[in-house]
Amino acid sequence: MPLRSSHLCPPGGLESIQHFFVRPPLQHLGLELAVCWVLERLLEADSYPTALLQDLTRLHPRLRLSETVLQQALVFLVEAGAISSYSQRCPSRGRPRRMLHLLDGQREEALALMPPWRHWLQENATPITAGSHAPSPGLHPAAHAAAGRWAGVLPAGCQ
Repeated sequence: MPLRSSHLCPPGGLESIQHFFVRPPLQHLGLELAVCWVLERLLEADSYPTALLQDLTRLHPRLRLSETVLQQALVFLVEAGAISSYSQRCPSRGRPRRMLHLLDGQREEALALMPPWRHWLQENATPITAGSHAPSPGLHPAAHAAAGRWAGVLPAGCQ
């Protein structure tokens, strides 16, 4: 009698695996990718944290960024001397909005990160189609970073 290990089989059998490829899970950006996302947006125009989160969801529906990781990315960029912030009054809000600004001296370095960032987007943020060889978003090597290291991408629910 063969030994059957049901804990190794995904719930729903092979259909659930097919469903994974039809509707891949959301990917949550880690620090490195969050920094690239912020820089991409700030290369275009000043922005504010909530807009950065909303723009990611709108422009890249399979990607998500937690507020915690976004704040870590912003702290990283401030400490690196890449961005500054200022207050902007908005008539529709009771309090000023914290606007983020890419410093002029950091523009070239930010632009240098855009080709690898866009390559990553092309490889990882587009839906998987039949015949494509895109890596599985749930098994991205960056999700298994060494202790004390920032992971680049984590599967949904791991942040």
